[in-house]
Parts: sequence; structure tokens; C-alpha cells
Amino acid sequence: MAQAAIPLFIGSSLLSANQTMAAGDIARGESKVQARQTELAATAREVDRKDRLASALASQNASAGARGIAAFEGSPLTILQADIEREEQATERDVFSTELEAFTQRSRGSIAQKQSRSQAFTGLLKGGSQFATLAT
Repeated sequence: MAQAAIPLFIGSSLLSANQTMAAGDIARGESKVQARQTELAATAREVDRKDRLASALASQNASAGARGIAAFEGSPLTILQADIEREEQATERDVFSTELEAFTQRSRGSIAQKQSRSQAFTGLLKGGSQFATLAT
């Protein structure tokens, strides 16, 4: 009877290990997709910031023109430069935080994949030792 159970035992151990490794591969793939989505969201935020900056610059230019002030001298120019600098700083902060978040997501996926592979191999070792016990 024990002889008949051996192939089933081996098959179930291999199947379990394969499923555990597949789960790790899936976790890594999902983390890559999440990281890419994070990067795309950052690109969208940058476009939105640039649009708001362009709108603010146009509004300030129109306001200065309506008051008869040259837009690119004195106080209006200072305001324009401050807006541009704020946008550049916001973009730099966003780029840094996005890169960090994407790296973290990719790392989590890689770690999950490695943990799954370790669990699969540990399961195979346990199965092998149980098989050796059954076979004797």
C-alpha cells in the first residue's frame, strides 16, 4: 500500500512547490505593474502642474497688461519666476518620491518571489524526507 502512495506523494509535493513558485512570480509581476502605474501617475501629475503653471503665467501676464505694466519686468517678473521655481521644486519632489515608491514596489515583488521560491524548496525538502521515511 505504501508503494502505491509514493507516486501520489511525489506528485503532490512537486505540484505544491510549483504553485508556490508561481505565486511568487505573480507577486513580482503585480509589483512591476503597480510600480509602472505609480510612474504614470507621476507623469500625469507633472502635466497637471505644468498646465496650472501655464494658466497662472497667462493670467498674470493678462492682469499685468490690463494694468498697463510690462509683464516681464519688475514685480510681475518676480511673481512669474517664483511660480516657475515652485513648480520646479514640486516636480523634483514628486520625481524623487515616485522613484522611491516604484523602487519599493519592485523590491517587494522581488522579495515575495524569493520567499515563495524558498518556501517551495523547503516544501520539497520536507517532502523528500517524508518520502525517504515512507520508502524505508
